[in-house]
Amino acid sequence: MLDAQVHDKLISYTDKELELLERNPDFKPTFTKRLKKEFFRDEHIFIVKQTRFIDIPLHSHEYIELVYVYQGKMRQVVNGKTIEQNQGEILLLNQFAQHEVEAATEDDIIINFIIEPEFIGRLISLFDNENLITEFILASINGKNRLGEHIHFKVGNCEELQQSVLKIINEIYSENILRQMRVNFLVGLLITELLANIESSDYYVSVNYTESLALMVLKYIDENYQNASLKVISDQLNQPNYKVSRLLKKFTGKTFSEILLEKRLERAIYLLKYTDYSIIDIINMTGYENASHFYRVFKEKYNVSIKEYRDNIRFVKAPYSIESED
Repeated sequence: MLDAQVHDKLISYTDKELELLERNPDFKPTFTKRLKKEFFRDEHIFIVKQTRFIDIPLHSHEYIELVYVYQGKMRQVVNGKTIEQNQGEILLLNQFAQHEVEAATEDDIIINFIIEPEFIGRLISLFDNENLITEFILASINGKNRLGEHIHFKVGNCEELQQSVLKIINEIYSENILRQMRVNFLVGLLITELLANIESSDYYVSVNYTESLALMVLKYIDENYQNASLKVISDQLNQPNYKVSRLLKKFTGKTFSEILLEKRLERAIYLLKYTDYSIIDIINMTGYENASHFYRVFKEKYNVSIKEYRDNIRFVKAPYSIESED
């Protein structure tokens, strides 16, 4: 929950806003509290309230921008697409996105998180390939020689995410000597939480045709890992096998077989942790027909046998059944 004093500061006018309002003779402000010009700044992150009452012309940045609507709404055009963000929603723009923003009204409070690409790069290094689509989009957001890409997270009703953002805003105004460290940690946590909600959001990773094909192949593997086939997806895309293999290697650094194996191993790890299925059943459920081969690749990947892994992990009851998940 946002501190009441922090809320008052958010809705207060900045010097720039008062200057703009003074040009409007019909405006009679009810209060003239001023907000510090900057919220938060460190080496990699700058957080600031967007100036209201003025249109922002078409532009792009050399940084990644996370736009949060604290109250009201925000309208802008990103790469020719009109986007309206409602209260609580978040827009992630990469450093190549071009956008123009409609002037915010008095009731529209918008917070901009300006993030150096290096910060996102550190996050990428921590990801564990838990979601192929997430991994691809995260890499694309931080990629080089890419087109303007953005993700519209429609998370206004997600209480957990809202609390995460409010914690950051509260921390910005705190006097805690560890404020800088805490804000960095909380922003990193927010981004990982957003990516966990990516499939319920609108994402535009590229208008490049070959990149779109790569994403379609990753989605196919994610949904059909038990019996995924390069030939099947190639036929669906009306592309030769070699072309699909080549574009996957180009945009992920991995072959179709390597990605499929990672997905099956990821699924096996989940089943080992959260179910009591036998090891043979788990191998079959991941789509592997050759159990001895799966034993070998599992040990190569994790440096322990599949049985040793299960014996060493703490059994945690799954939050939902396998049947309900499917």
